[in-house]
Amino acid sequence: MADKLLKYVEEFNRGEISNLVDIFGDINSVLRFFKTKNLIHLIDPFIGELEDEQLELLDYMINTLGSEEVLQKCIKQLSNIVQKEDGYYLKMGDREDLSVLFDDRGRDLTAAQVAISVLGEDSWHPYDNTTDDVYRDVISELNPNNVNLLKTYILDRLTNWKVEVDDDSPDLFKNYVDDEGVFYLESDNVGDVIGDEESMNYLMSEGYLEDLESELYNIHNNAYNSSLESDIYDMVMNELETFFDTNSTQWLSEPKKNYPDQLIEYYYIKFNPNEVKNSIKKYVGDRNLWGSYQYNIDYIGDWFTMMNELMDDGEEPRLDFRIPDYADYSRTSQDINEIFPDYI
Repeated sequence: MADKLLKYVEEFNRGEISNLVDIFGDINSVLRFFKTKNLIHLIDPFIGELEDEQLELLDYMINTLGSEEVLQKCIKQLSNIVQKEDGYYLKMGDREDLSVLFDDRGRDLTAAQVAISVLGEDSWHPYDNTTDDVYRDVISELNPNNVNLLKTYILDRLTNWKVEVDDDSPDLFKNYVDDEGVFYLESDNVGDVIGDEESMNYLMSEGYLEDLESELYNIHNNAYNSSLESDIYDMVMNELETFFDTNSTQWLSEPKKNYPDQLIEYYYIKFNPNEVKNSIKKYVGDRNLWGSYQYNIDYIGDWFTMMNELMDDGEEPRLDFRIPDYADYSRTSQDINEIFPDYI
């Protein structure tokens, strides 16, 4: 009897299924029979002879019979999944590869395009002209420490600076004019000058602090774009939490294949518990009746391709978020004060 059962298994693994189907009714009945006889572990859905039936076999063996062994074999077919002591990780050469999980539909800038930008190594600066008023948007946002830096900057560049006050002079200058009608810029009044929009704009527009004005535009441009990039990065990572533990990421240097003396960096991000197994179960359940080897687990070869198949088929929604029209005001103000000392 045992020899006869093993003969059935051998026939099945050779792809000679028709005779067994005639006996048992359908493939699932054959598999159930093997299960009752404790022979199911001898069935290899990844051999070439069963490529046309692979997904149907996997669906039944994983989703109906609950075979953990077969599920582990599926995981090993996906080249970018790495198992570590604390769980499964997705491995990639570039972090922006994660952008393939995002929605790329739309006539304007899409979530996928933005995700590529913020996940890349280079800073993303989508806007060139972020302000038309550096006093309002930069100077008035400075904290006390940076105001003191600005005082020192102005006094260093306008040492012993004075100007004859006339009708076109800022009102503040008129308040400090001496008996000869001259305004002297000094440590006692530079704070008031900084606090007065008319006076600062006068010094910059008349060329006395032309370099300062240029630097203030650069400060706002970088702070605004950095703030926007940070906002969108947070949105991207929040969406990625659908699949991953975004607090468990790392770059690791590993020897290059065939060139062990050369190192290459890989980005690792940890999957949420059961995400890998659940995505495989969903995939084989969705594709089990398609009957084409090009959808087989060992043919698609990696987790990204598998998820794209599910997303293209509508079985898994693509990640998406609303791209903000403006950078966050508070974050921009914070970034201005953080980078101000680098420029002044």
